[in-house]
Amino acid sequence: MKKLSKIVFCLILFQATLVQAQEELSQNDIDSLYVKALTERIDWQLSSGYKYVDLEDQTNIPENKFQNGMIKILPRNQIISISRKQGKELTVYTLDYSIISKDTVDINFHQYYLKGLKTKNKKSPLAIISENKCRQPGTSYIPDIRFALVDKRWKIIQSKFQKH
Repeated sequence: MKKLSKIVFCLILFQATLVQAQEELSQNDIDSLYVKALTERIDWQLSSGYKYVDLEDQTNIPENKFQNGMIKILPRNQIISISRKQGKELTVYTLDYSIISKDTVDINFHQYYLKGLKTKNKKSPLAIISENKCRQPGTSYIPDIRFALVDKRWKIIQSKFQKH
């Protein structure tokens, strides 16, 4: 019984530590890290065409932040409209973050394919969405971009998109 209570206490303490770490990252920090991560994508700069990003209401980055560039931050319904108008499937990127510690944050990119459908029936789906599973089960975790808080500034310490 004592071992069980110790295990439960440790789990509660661990969960409280994770919640505290989550609370320490402000929305401005998240927005700033997302902007840095988006501009870090050298492979996007070397390719042609627009890169559509759906941030799923998890950030306050204005859609016009990258107004003259190839990165288009738009809500999903606008991306569906663009796909309908162009009549083709679009690759859409999403981002998420993981707080590793109070001074380390990982940003990972994901992508899915979206094809807006032209329908006359209101009950028909608006789009076909297919996900691309980037990470294979059983592989080790390597973040796309890792940020560390150095001298009160977030700096990239690891990136899949930089040549070292």
